[in-house]
Amino acid sequence: MHMETGTTRRNFLVGTGVALGTAVGAVALGGCSSKDASSGDQDLASTGVDFDEEYDVVVVGSGLAGLATAVTVGTEGDGATCLLLEKSDSPLGGGNSAFSGGMIMTTDNYDDCLEYVKALRGENETVSDAICEAYVREAMEHANWLRSLGAPDDFYVSYEDPDGFCQGVYKYDAEYTELDPNASVHGIRFNPDNPDGLTHVIKFLSAKADELADVITRKTKAPAVRLIQDPVSCAIEGVTYLDGNKEVNVRANKGVVMCCGGFENNPEMMANYFKAYGCHPAAAVHNTGDGIVMCEKVGASMWHMHGIAGFWPHVVSLDGTGFTSNLEMIDSGYGILVGTNGRRFTPECPAVSYGNNTRVALDLKLTNGNRHGDYQSGGEWMTRHLPAVSWGIFDAAGFEKATTYFPFDDPVAEGFAYSADTIEGLAAQIDVPVEELTRTVATWNAMLQNGGDTQFYRADDGVAPIVEPPFYAARQCPWFLNTDGGPERNEFGQILDHDKNPIPNLYSAGEFGSIWSDMYNGGGNCGECLAFGRISARNCLGIA
Repeated sequence: MHMETGTTRRNFLVGTGVALGTAVGAVALGGCSSKDASSGDQDLASTGVDFDEEYDVVVVGSGLAGLATAVTVGTEGDGATCLLLEKSDSPLGGGNSAFSGGMIMTTDNYDDCLEYVKALRGENETVSDAICEAYVREAMEHANWLRSLGAPDDFYVSYEDPDGFCQGVYKYDAEYTELDPNASVHGIRFNPDNPDGLTHVIKFLSAKADELADVITRKTKAPAVRLIQDPVSCAIEGVTYLDGNKEVNVRANKGVVMCCGGFENNPEMMANYFKAYGCHPAAAVHNTGDGIVMCEKVGASMWHMHGIAGFWPHVVSLDGTGFTSNLEMIDSGYGILVGTNGRRFTPECPAVSYGNNTRVALDLKLTNGNRHGDYQSGGEWMTRHLPAVSWGIFDAAGFEKATTYFPFDDPVAEGFAYSADTIEGLAAQIDVPVEELTRTVATWNAMLQNGGDTQFYRADDGVAPIVEPPFYAARQCPWFLNTDGGPERNEFGQILDHDKNPIPNLYSAGEFGSIWSDMYNGGGNCGECLAFGRISARNCLGIA
């Protein structure tokens, strides 16, 4: 059971001021030297802070990474207590996990998958071999771990290969089939038709955390605001969080695990690291980089701050305030994409991924595509740069096809598209040069009549001339999945300082300083949440 102790406002302010002020100053001067405490048994010195609550492990963020961490503490901690803090009002967190497809990257062959993962990190090798090895070892255990928690085989849905290495596994091909070996990369996810309602891995782990209420305390609308650090040893003693307007100081006897996601909804950070104005994240409403700032203040080194899964063109309302992630009009293959100058700037390639659907042939027309926002046109995969405002241009037939999944009965009436009987009239509505847009559409139609897109060599999937009125324009904005940046971690899940030494008793998991620095494989985010949730929990407890 956790303990609660009394404190005064004055004592709290005095204690916190000394701890944080001294610690930050020491780090800046290089005077704070942390010890390697991979077992989580680092002795804590006194910060002078009076603690209101006490737990063995404090987890910040209750998305998939936080739940995996807490459940590992609850099931393997031999009675260790865990506080799971979440700043949103949802027990499933305010980040990406609950909105993801729930695909979990896994493998049945350690050596081959390890080689594949090493290839994903790119030539710069910003992720160590040891981290890759730790990830793959845990990836092999995802299915067994979930089963050990009570998930039956039919929690996993099979689409193509019911005879995979794990019964009921959704066995899918690796995204980067040009990287060899890749046949060992698979994916698992929960059955969307499960009668118990546990249709997603995060729902399953949330239910499991509730079952462990004797050792796991869950608090929503409880944002962490600072880490409490000993000024001499640099060890993390605990966390301060908000309970309404009241600051609560909680001691973490064994350590703190940060599972705060990225900074997708921090416009300043997005502008600083990506020069991305007007972009829109798919989810992650509460991912505002708070945890990154907290870790910076205790001397954490940052990595992969320029890493991102994106961008795609996605539909935004005409006034720029509404957004739907249910529609990839251009990536569906219909219409063309133009900038505010009325000109095309991209081959508008359909999204391609997974195995044989990935175009890797030498023919330029066959190598156009994107996967998780990485784009290629006959060459290297790179992040596609999109303007803050662009326009999808369609004729009547294309718009009807493109809006199949539009969550509106009438996109025009509901403020997501313009329509006009002529291209000239459409250009006037969207405020692009009339001559440029008419020339662009005419050029597009002529190219298709003569065999295909000779401007950008767009693949032939879904291409059609723009000839049938009325004509439509849907406003597009850059859309992305998640940022990758945050505190650097090692293979034990420990957060590192600027000298690459672990900050004692501070760990991380999930997209909070993700290991995916170069190329991202589908299922890798959920896979990382589970893998490093378990790794960090076990090392924090000293049972790894």
